[in-house]
Amino acid sequence: MGMFLALGLSAVAAGFLAKQAMNKSEADVNKKEVEITWAESLGEGEMKSIQVGDDKNDKVLIAKYQGKLYATGNFCSHFGVPLEGGMLFDDKVLCPAHAAGFSIITGAPESAPGLDGIPSFPVVERDGKFFVQVPADKLPGSVTMSMAKRDPEDKRHFVILGGGAAGLNCAETLRQSGFTG
Repeated sequence: MGMFLALGLSAVAAGFLAKQAMNKSEADVNKKEVEITWAESLGEGEMKSIQVGDDKNDKVLIAKYQGKLYATGNFCSHFGVPLEGGMLFDDKVLCPAHAAGFSIITGAPESAPGLDGIPSFPVVERDGKFFVQVPADKLPGSVTMSMAKRDPEDKRHFVILGGGAAGLNCAETLRQSGFTG
């Protein structure tokens, strides 16, 4: 069971990072910078949201991990709950409603029930000031994970007992990992 979970998370993370890189190159054209005026006062292992637009939901979560600032979307991809009320464990933020976990470094989903990721944004430092770079128009709410494709040449059969997020994660793990059992 642990092997499936580890394989699933690494396969999901790899697909997520590829999608993030593609989205980043498209988003680099139309972005703005918002100063994080309280960056120096944010302690190690702390997180706080920052308003980056006019809408009440235009918030980004800033977290400090291993001395570095990271920025992600502030809302859980599962149910839209603000992550600023959650808990930070190492480089993972856990949603306060259902404990969905996301990497603060990449935004990749780390634990169910959040099956989609959250956006991540670059944080840059200039002249001792910190800025988060976000899209100029609308913040993305979540990053949809790509599903693995069926390989018609693979004739193996597997039975997955159970369902929901765990069953889906198991199926995706088997598809993406090339499990040789």
